[in-house]
Parts: sequence; C-alpha cells; structure tokens
Amino acid sequence: MSAFMSFRRALRASPALVLALGVLGGTAAGFAVLPEAHAASAPGPDAPLTLKVLKVEGNKQIPTADILAAFPYHVGDTVTRNKLDEGLQQVMALYKQKNVGAKFGEKERFVGKTIQFYLTIEEMAPSAAAAPAPFVLDQVNFVGNKKVPTAELEAATKLRPGAQVTTEAVVADTQAIQSVYKKHNIGVQIQPNATQPHQDNHVVLTYTMTEKTGDN
Repeated sequence: MSAFMSFRRALRASPALVLALGVLGGTAAGFAVLPEAHAASAPGPDAPLTLKVLKVEGNKQIPTADILAAFPYHVGDTVTRNKLDEGLQQVMALYKQKNVGAKFGEKERFVGKTIQFYLTIEEMAPSAAAAPAPFVLDQVNFVGNKKVPTAELEAATKLRPGAQVTTEAVVADTQAIQSVYKKHNIGVQIQPNATQPHQDNHVVLTYTMTEKTGDN
C-alpha cells in the first residue's frame, strides 16, 4: 500500500482531520490534496460502485477535456473509492507535468451502488516569466571618424566594457558624439549598432560616423 493511499484512508477514518499533502519531487509549482466530504454511510474503499457523475470544477489553466483524458475512469465505469484516488493521482501528475500548482478537493455522494464524484481544483497563479538577462558591453568601436580623434570620442561617451547596455545609454552617448562634432563645426551622421558575436547577452557596440565633406 502506498503512503498516499494510507494517508487517504486515514482521512476517511477521521473526517475531522484537516491536512495537506505535498507531492514529493515536484517542480516550482505547489501541490496539495484536501480531504473530501463524504456521507457517514460511505461504502468501503474497495466496494464496487458505478460512477454515475464525474465533474471537474475550478480549473482555468488546464482544459477540462485534458483533465478528463488524464482521469482513467468515465461515467458508467465500475470503480472503487481506491480507484478514484488513483485516478486523482493521474490528474495531479498532469498538473505537475504542466508545471501548474493546484489544490485538489473531492466530494463523494453515494446513491445505492452508485457514486457521484466531484473534483474541485484551485489553481495557483502562473509564475511570472523570468526577466531577460541585461546586455553587457564587451567592446566599443568608433568607425569612420577621420576628422575627430577616437580618444576624444571615448572621453565624451560614458559606456565602458562591463557596463549594462540600455537604449537610453546608447542614445545619450550618440548625442555626446554629436556634440563633439558640433564643437568642431563638422557635420556628421552617427549610426550605433550592437552585435552579439557569441549569441549571448554580451554585445559589441559600434558607432559608425559618416562625416560630411565641405564647409558646414
């Protein structure tokens, strides 16, 4: 007998006991099983019953059709309460596979030799997607600056290797280069370009200058 089944039978022996069972080996999603409500005259755990009603409620992230497909029994099948517990484990495995945390509640109703089985699912909010890694500057290149020394452009700009590259920082340095050219009364068009030579978050930033010829 599995520890899970022993736990379930203990719940049935003590209806007032309220516990939560964590699934071992789970992912970041959380799982818990809540004790079900059942009549005092409930049949034994291995007594054969006809499944008359099977309903799933509360699920939003995983479609009901997928849950019913994972549950191995259908309306009209001959089941036992232990078999329904095993079916619940299949639904739990589906949620674990989908990395969706949930709490599961059961309600069982008995009419003669039939059972009505209601599975209530309380899904946890999906985890926020991890923020992408920031771009890190490996190198800065200045290309096409024939009339203004590279050292002067480096002194005017602020981005340095190891710094985080943002759109705002690139725009600010582009404007700083523009100011240097304006100070020298030289017209220029500046094209910044960031590349990822290693296909990761490390970038090489290149400013390509097209200097105007003639008087400005």
